[in-house]
Amino acid sequence: MEDMQSERIAKAEEGLAEAQQVLDQAKRAVDAADRAERAAREASDHARSFARIAVVVAGVIIALVMTGAAFRRRG
Repeated sequence: MEDMQSERIAKAEEGLAEAQQVLDQAKRAVDAADRAERAAREASDHARSFARIAVVVAGVIIALVMTGAAFRRRG
């Protein structure tokens, strides 16, 4: 009787150890997903900043061209 109980306890302990391994793997996967999300957010922030700079530069160039064209017409 004690052998069966010991065997059941051993199997339960093995099951708990396997469950803990699965939980550890799941935690690592969640951590990796969080890091990937942060990296993607940073990349999109950099892309937005670059796009804003490009729009400002294009606006300045257009303004300079229009100003130059206006002075040529007067001149």
